[in-house]
Amino acid sequence: MPTNFSVKTFFLKLLIFFIPFVIFSCTPESTVTTTGGGGGTNPVLQKSAVSGQVINNLTGVPIDSVNVLITGPSININLKTDTQGKFITEIETLVNVNISIFTSKSGFTTDTSVAVVIPSTALNLDLIKLKPITSGTPPSGDPVSIFLASQSSTSIGVKASGSIETASLIFEIRDSSNTPIDIAHSVQVKFNIVAAPGGGEIISPSSVNTNNLGQATVNITSGTKAGVVQIRAQIDLPSVTIFSDPVSVAIHGGLPDLAHFSIIPSLVNFPALDQFSSMAVAVSVGDKYSNPVNPGTAVHFETTGGIIEGSISTNIQGGGSATLFSGNPKPVDPTLGPGFATVTASTVDENHITITRSALILFSGIPSVSITPTTFAIPNGGSQAFTITVTDENGNPLAKGTTIVVTVDAVTVDNISLQGQVDIELPDTQSPAWTQFNFSLFDVFPASDELMGVSLTIKVNGPNGLAERTILGTSR
Repeated sequence: MPTNFSVKTFFLKLLIFFIPFVIFSCTPESTVTTTGGGGGTNPVLQKSAVSGQVINNLTGVPIDSVNVLITGPSININLKTDTQGKFITEIETLVNVNISIFTSKSGFTTDTSVAVVIPSTALNLDLIKLKPITSGTPPSGDPVSIFLASQSSTSIGVKASGSIETASLIFEIRDSSNTPIDIAHSVQVKFNIVAAPGGGEIISPSSVNTNNLGQATVNITSGTKAGVVQIRAQIDLPSVTIFSDPVSVAIHGGLPDLAHFSIIPSLVNFPALDQFSSMAVAVSVGDKYSNPVNPGTAVHFETTGGIIEGSISTNIQGGGSATLFSGNPKPVDPTLGPGFATVTASTVDENHITITRSALILFSGIPSVSITPTTFAIPNGGSQAFTITVTDENGNPLAKGTTIVVTVDAVTVDNISLQGQVDIELPDTQSPAWTQFNFSLFDVFPASDELMGVSLTIKVNGPNGLAERTILGTSR
């Protein structure tokens, strides 16, 4: 008897000990997360708030206590709307994820919609409208029309681009009174791709029966090429075929390809060696199919002169630009010398190899002008040839828009004439050919042999600044 009593006492104490452990270990988690797979060290998840509101389709009045079910990859959230018909939750994710939202309440039709959750971005869902069910509501008729009711995304990325590759499209079928067909009139909806880039796109399922909302859902998954996709949703009835052909999904490009990667500076001659200025350096990035890369593709920039914005994300055309600022260090190219800088743009291709493109940019400085010869004596009826050199302090050409004008002044100016390169405007250039110019001064009145003084003036004006040089001589 004492032995039995000890055993019972032992098990009773053991049970009392474990009851709190079981209770506290069953506390539910309040955060829903999705990582998109992977392993090893977990990256930091990004929170996204998801909110919406449910109203009466007929009156516009918010509906409280509506059951809201949100599902997706590793997501299963049950909520109820408040007195304002509103609901809110939080999802943690590393990648964009498709979610489905199901809303229901006794006395109302149910509703299904789809959306995309983007990391660190609040998602305010479209207004959800539930139609009240009355006791006298007649059943729907046979289907007469089909249309695209909603879709999870208007764009997806090509396969292996790092973007969402699948979009969900919900088609709705209605009767002649514009009422969604009920389950008693459910029909099979067939899906096929009418037009696509031809990169191996997939639709699934190929056919499905409509649900109690008169809706049918299909998923389109991208292939290896960018472009637009047209999907046909079709219903074959004994007497007629009903179909809808929306062009509603765009497939964005793949990963960068060196053969389709370009860097384009706004100017090849940047008038900023001796003053603060800035200009854009653009890139154009395409994939191996000659399509723009996926929007948001990162491109990194470096420069050997001044400073430049470190990186940009490409836009929908595969382009983008970074701003180059003048300043230290002043550029010195090992081959071309002072003033020349190299700006390099880099990104990563599909083989995980860094690819680069570079642009040579001349930082031009303060204008300087010289002339040969520096004095002259033109005989009666004769002429004198001149060469002028216009550069910056490093001997490099000046920037686009610089004007070089040569003028002459004398007591009897009609007796002499200038011919040659005496009125010049420089293009955007790095060529030394645009630093030397030639002209001649002629005595065009040989009938007079009177000696007179003549002055020649060269004026330089442009983005680099001002410079002027005057020389004196004679003419008979």
